[in-house]
Amino acid sequence: MTRRAFWLTVGFGLGIAAATRARHRVDAATAVPARVVDRLRRDVADAVADGRIEMRGREAALRRVFAAPNVDEDDTAGR
Repeated sequence: MTRRAFWLTVGFGLGIAAATRARHRVDAATAVPARVVDRLRRDVADAVADGRIEMRGREAALRRVFAAPNVDEDDTAGR
């Protein structure tokens, strides 16, 4: 019975050690420098801001088009 307890403890210990070591290796392999993250965040924020500016411009143009009276329809309606 003591052998089973010993090998069970050894197995748990090795499993925990292997999992911890694997986690450290994965963290080290996927670590991204802070400057890369900051640059990516800034690029995405700039792209979103540019998109919003374009969206507002397009919306304003569409509002001008749809708010303007249609000259062709007014001429035919009066005849």
